[in-house]
Amino acid sequence: MLDGCCSGWLSDPRGPVRPEACLFTMAEPIVSEDPANPLDQLSPLERPRAVLQWLQQGHQRFLEGHSLHPHSTRERMRAVVEGQHPLAAVLGCADSRVPVELLFDSGFGDLFVVRNAGTMSTTAAIASLEYAVGHLGVPLIVVLGHEACGAVSAALHPELLLTPNLAQVVGQLRMELLQFGGDLTLEESCRRHTLSAAGNLVHSSVLLTDRLRAGQLTVVAGYYDLHSSAIDWMGQVESIRYPGPS
Repeated sequence: MLDGCCSGWLSDPRGPVRPEACLFTMAEPIVSEDPANPLDQLSPLERPRAVLQWLQQGHQRFLEGHSLHPHSTRERMRAVVEGQHPLAAVLGCADSRVPVELLFDSGFGDLFVVRNAGTMSTTAAIASLEYAVGHLGVPLIVVLGHEACGAVSAALHPELLLTPNLAQVVGQLRMELLQFGGDLTLEESCRRHTLSAAGNLVHSSVLLTDRLRAGQLTVVAGYYDLHSSAIDWMGQVESIRYPGPS
């Protein structure tokens, strides 16, 4: 697990850490009487933690082989035709080995999922998540990186010949990783990119930053292990607070 940082470069035995002057703190799960309906009778300030607990419980069922496959019927499909009310949003990788809804044992209308190569906080991804938070009222965003990401691997091998579009994505990743030094392993690079993507997501959006400061939104970084299917909950983003005038 990578520990957090605040303003500037901090010393770390695994290299310098600087996820855009943000702080990552461990998310503490709470106990919900009804994890299937974590928003019922909760205040806006209580909802982010309740939804995180709901996701973690769904993932635990998946790990134990006890998935309930909720909201997977035709009746549920018809129920969400007129509108969606997802509980959480996920920014993840397009990798076919990371099926988000299955990992969290969720169904139709439960999650608002944005996926692209490399779990990138692109303009389109940020805009999509702003819609989820601002219009749909989602209180939690999970930025889900994963082991052996192909886009991150390509960023570590500048000799690769890529199409112009792929080269643009991989080039952005390469520039991001250079700030951590040039001797990171693929595992370290994937983890650090996940933290950076979470920080960049928040600090590139006024809406997300405002909701975060108000306590109505939580953005959590998670790292999915392809071998064990476990998720390492790396921590949550805290907004930058600038000092007032002296």
